[in-house]
Amino acid sequence: MDANALMSVDPDVIGERLSSARRARGLTQLQAAEALGVARTTITAMEKGDRRPRASELYTLARLYGRQLGDLVRPFREDQTPSFVVQFRAVRSDENPATERRREQDIQRFEDLCRWYVELEEMLGAPLPVRYPEEYDASGTTPERAAEAVATAERNRLGLGDGPIGDLWGMLETDVGLRIFAIPMQDRRIAGMFIASSDLGGCIAVNANHPHDRQRGTMAHEYWHFLVERFKAEITVLRNGRIPASERAADAFARYFLMPASSLTRRFLHVKRAKSGPMTPGDVLTLAHLYGVSFQAMTLRLEELDLLKTGTWDMLKAKRFKPDQARKLIDLPEHESPRSSLPYRYETLAARAYNDGLISEGQLARMLGTDRISAVLLARQRSQDEQPTDDGEWCQVPIDLGRALVDVG
Repeated sequence: MDANALMSVDPDVIGERLSSARRARGLTQLQAAEALGVARTTITAMEKGDRRPRASELYTLARLYGRQLGDLVRPFREDQTPSFVVQFRAVRSDENPATERRREQDIQRFEDLCRWYVELEEMLGAPLPVRYPEEYDASGTTPERAAEAVATAERNRLGLGDGPIGDLWGMLETDVGLRIFAIPMQDRRIAGMFIASSDLGGCIAVNANHPHDRQRGTMAHEYWHFLVERFKAEITVLRNGRIPASERAADAFARYFLMPASSLTRRFLHVKRAKSGPMTPGDVLTLAHLYGVSFQAMTLRLEELDLLKTGTWDMLKAKRFKPDQARKLIDLPEHESPRSSLPYRYETLAARAYNDGLISEGQLARMLGTDRISAVLLARQRSQDEQPTDDGEWCQVPIDLGRALVDVG
């Protein structure tokens, strides 16, 4: 390691990175000290920034923490957001140590993906286009009314009309400019996370272990936090009991944004008029599939709109109604899960950086969260695109992601 590079990084910054990496690895200061052959107080001093670590010590700690050396000594930017682990610590509830360690590992993975995304963009000169609205003021009214007003305003701003939203993930990334990842989180109670900063922009993580329709609801929920509480880190935990007003508003926004009253009422009445008998659970399942939400979410929304009798969901739940089994009985297809837990654009940028020799095979594998062989195969796949030839046949042709689409001058 270049000694000048090490000396150029503030020891406070290195200390914070060491602390975050150690905690994400689930190690104590004593365990780190034993691996390094020093006293625990030495590790404490390093993490506080009171003692600058030697290059050999950083090598050892990087291996111990499962990090790249560059992660610990990369140049600090004045506008760089602090560690996600530090920011999320303020909004997490007290948990047992084992749960906290697992959660911090998920948070660290989220941070790595966000930072790598920006690094790839800077490396290739391809910033993510953003269309951020001004933050909405949700004060002065009830959470539900505020949520409905913001949902309507956003649908109008994005030109969505009042119909179902197909590719919610793609829309939020392409039309808004959010960075969204699906991470298989170790704690199934965690539905999603949101954070925003000047250097990373708005970032959302949803739990890839949850059903696809729940992931969509979580994306919309976190989008509310981006719209009204942009620079406040947030973790969404599935819970019973009393829900804070801010979370009630986020839940209400997700309902209004994904299931607008106007189109849902219109479609419901159309189905009802076309039937000779009453509405059935199969009809509700079909509507839920159309809007990309769970059967429970659709049933409760229809109750909210007085289109179904209040208590319908509770009645079906008491009778042990199984939506998944019913879906198969009426041959309703499963919601298609995203083809990857990573944004297509992120994968394409990583492939371009690797093919251009800007990152190593190992770095590519880390960025894609897979083994080296799979990473290289994906890089080759992403570097090509299907286009028709003159005779109408489809063929694979290389694409230059840096080339302008329209000639200038």
